[in-house]
Amino acid sequence: MDFANFNDNSDLKRSYEQKSDIDRIKTEFEEEDRVFHQELQLKDALLDKFELDQLKQLCLDLLGREPDPEYFELETRMKIELPCYRNDYIHFIIDELRLFQIRDYAIKNKIISPGFFDK
Repeated sequence: MDFANFNDNSDLKRSYEQKSDIDRIKTEFEEEDRVFHQELQLKDALLDKFELDQLKQLCLDLLGREPDPEYFELETRMKIELPCYRNDYIHFIIDELRLFQIRDYAIKNKIISPGFFDK
């Protein structure tokens, strides 16, 4: 009988641990989402200072790749690769990098001055 109580307690403990893990993961996601939205406008304002060639270079230097191309499919099933525009690069960078990474790159490459955010 004592052994049965032991099993019940260990199942209960395991259930609490699983709930705790779920709560921790949920909290982490909520925090990441909060930071993303908090940085969004600052990222956009900062990336607005970049020329298209600088955006391309930032992607290659920090991410090792450019945004994936999009395709348009003709009625003949032939696909045409669409060009990547400035906004494609900006959206890609915003999704992939944190504000401090973009800021540090911009300062290092003299795109902005170190006091850019002091305004």
